Amino acid sequence: MKKFLAAHPFLEPLLVETYDKIGNYFGPQPEVVLEVVADPEADDDRELFTFIRTSLPPQEALEKLDQLDENWWLDAGDQADGKLCIHLEFK
Repeated sequence: MKKFLAAHPFLEPLLVETYDKIGNYFGPQPEVVLEVVADPEADDDRELFTFIRTSLPPQEALEKLDQLDENWWLDAGDQADGKLCIHLEFK
């Protein structure tokens, strides 16, 4: 992870903002896990996945994620240059 962030330093402030925004929808201290994932179809193409761990019912969690997307991520995501995505992970 450190190597990935060193190669993409523009992601660090966006990650801080992402965590704050997730908290607006999933509670003030959301459980978030970061994982660098390689694209199996492209050599040396990696992306940072932000997994929101939640015990909310799936429909409610998906609605909150849709709200986050609509209200913030669809515009802010351009800053990620295709290197960051947000997903749900159910407990």
